[in-house]
Amino acid sequence: MIRLSDCAAIRLSADTQIRAFDCGENDLNDFLLNAAKIHTQDLLSVTLLFEYGNTTVAFYSVCNDNISLDSFRDKTAFDIFRSLFPKPKRFKSFPAVKLARLGVHSTYQSAGIGTQILDYIKMSFTTRNKTGCRYVTVDAYNNERTLRFYQRNGFDFLTAKDDKRDTRLMYFDLKRFAHAS
Repeated sequence: MIRLSDCAAIRLSADTQIRAFDCGENDLNDFLLNAAKIHTQDLLSVTLLFEYGNTTVAFYSVCNDNISLDSFRDKTAFDIFRSLFPKPKRFKSFPAVKLARLGVHSTYQSAGIGTQILDYIKMSFTTRNKTGCRYVTVDAYNNERTLRFYQRNGFDFLTAKDDKRDTRLMYFDLKRFAHAS
């Protein structure tokens, strides 16, 4: 079984040769092979590749995000969310990093690589973060396997208003991870 630590972590650039990759999701494959470099060049996201031998084992892309009133179905739900913070810290939006894409090569799926990547991201934004970042958000594919994966890794649904859409907005509170580490 391969571990993330066995892989070379490579930040995608215009010159990066992307090795063989197929995660079984056409949208994710297409992003990595055709759009990730453009997003990098346009400063829209940062993509990390995890390579082992001649294969891209996994990749993820992140970009800036926030959780604000627009993320909720109504002001009451947002006020409940904000009430978790002391009054002086009840901002109109809260800083987050969006996990824009996460793909694991089909050969390496169900081996813990995805969880290792989530832990890697959580660690990056709690120990080496260069700006304030309280949450990790993700627009998770609205299927049982994907939603269960994120829930097992501590993500919660932000709202119920998207339960019939193709993706569900989920979040992870990095403060929980920082205190657990």
